[in-house]
This record gives sequence, structure tokens and C-alpha cells, in this order.
Amino acid sequence: MRIAMPEIHTDQRGIEPYRRAMTDAGLCVEPVSMPNARSIRAIRSGKVDGLFAALDDLPDLAGVAVVHGTVTLANIKGLLVVREGAIAGVADLKDELLGVWLGETWSADLIRTYKNIIRVPRGPQMMQEMLHEGRLDALLIDAYSLKVSGGIPDGYKAIPVADIIVHSWLRAEFAKYLPKLDQGTLNYRKMLSAL
Repeated sequence: MRIAMPEIHTDQRGIEPYRRAMTDAGLCVEPVSMPNARSIRAIRSGKVDGLFAALDDLPDLAGVAVVHGTVTLANIKGLLVVREGAIAGVADLKDELLGVWLGETWSADLIRTYKNIIRVPRGPQMMQEMLHEGRLDALLIDAYSLKVSGGIPDGYKAIPVADIIVHSWLRAEFAKYLPKLDQGTLNYRKMLSAL
């Protein structure tokens, strides 16, 4: 099965353990690295059979029947990363340039009325670079992505602003493989916790 993986998971630390975890569960997968927005188009068109990680809004976005595993891949915090100081949440932003990972959807309600949004391609690494270079003033990022992209930069703080529940998904015609996907997800989570 071809499974789309966000770019942040595509180094050997992410792909090989995932492939091994799924193989141990009896599911042969080919992880395919692609941006979040492209993965939605790919599952819609059938270019991939599933998504490594997506939120519960995937059925609305995909436009095709999809099903998620019963095992939660992750329950993580959505964070607002800003300079240390008085800002305590998104509502306190005035005219700061706020970076949001292109294709992510968990922050949509938080930023619905905020105008200074920059949708950043290539994920958290690029967001961190733009913050460091002064091209962004703040980030909305999930805790896992922040951790693997270098953590909280000096002089900044991370404020929890959302709870994000993430599942792995398959196109509905592959629903019979969900028990193996669930077992593989459990295997993968154990591998990650051992690292």
C-alpha cells in the first residue's frame, strides 16, 4: 500500500521504522513523502491508498470515502510560538506575521479572522528558518513538529492553543486492512517511544 507521509517524517528515522512496524503487522507499505495539501489530492485521485497522519476533517477534505484506524496515532498539542512577552494566545496577536504549515487544518478556527498569515510550504523546518531569519514573527505548529524541527528557539515561548488528535487513514476500499494498520500503528508508537 502507498501511504503518504508528511515531509517531516521522511528521514530514515521516520520512514524505515514505520515500514518495519507495518511489515511486522503483516502490511506491506511504501511510504511516499509529500506535502500535506498534495496528500489530500493524492488520496482523492487514488495515487496513494492512505495517509500516515490526518485529522478528523479528512473525510470532508478528501472527497472520497476514507476510514481511520481505531488506534490514535498521536494526541498532541497545537502551539503558538511567539517571542517571550505579553502575548498569551492567538487573540493577542496584532499585526505579527504568523506562519502556518501549508495544508494543515487544525488551526483554521483559531486564525479565521486573522489577516497576517503566511502559509509555509516544506513544513516545520522552513517555518523555523523563516522565524530565525525574521521573516515570521510567530508560528502555529504542533508539538511533535516543533520538537523534531529544532524545538523552541531562544527568546521564544510555546503556548498551548489546541488539542490535536491524529489518526492514520485508508481509502474505504481498503478497510479490511484496518486491523493490520492498527497493529502497525501500535508497533510504530512503541518504536518511537524507545528512541
